[in-house]
Amino acid sequence: MAKKVEKKVSKFSKFCSRFLVCVVLVLIGLICLKSSLSLREKLYKGVFQNNLNFAKINEVYKKYFGSSLPLIDDIPESVELASSNKIEYTDQVKYKDGVKLTVNTDYVVSAIKGGIVIFAGEKEGYGNTIIIQQSDGIEVWYSNLKEIKVNMYDYLKQGDIIGQANGEKLFLVFTKEGKPLDYQKYI
Repeated sequence: MAKKVEKKVSKFSKFCSRFLVCVVLVLIGLICLKSSLSLREKLYKGVFQNNLNFAKINEVYKKYFGSSLPLIDDIPESVELASSNKIEYTDQVKYKDGVKLTVNTDYVVSAIKGGIVIFAGEKEGYGNTIIIQQSDGIEVWYSNLKEIKVNMYDYLKQGDIIGQANGEKLFLVFTKEGKPLDYQKYI
């Protein structure tokens, strides 16, 4: 009984300390922005004109503060992935800015690397598409999906299931800062 109380107090104290650190950081940031016009202009330019890498921000946050949901324990290290992070395909053909892979019928697609979902919907010429922004700045498009199993701004880990291929074709596109990358390095 005493251990349960100690565990709840420990979780509550962790939550309070994280909350206070966040409040202090926000207040310091607001004070700096209020006092420096040039810093404010740089921040607005950086946020509104550049592509902000939310996956990298999430990775740094988790490194220093832990989970973004403070009262939920992380998955234990002993848990294994249900799927592999390698995409199994029989043929590859260049398609637009990426590659068209021939996969098994209704192939279950999993994330190659972890990241944040920045798009989930229909793309012309690609069908149902999910775009995941990885912490290294690379955006991966998973296209021609039967149905989408994730939502916008979900954080996915490597190997998480994102959907099912529509038939035997899966389209992948790799981009960084809006420019297509050579897909052969990543599949």
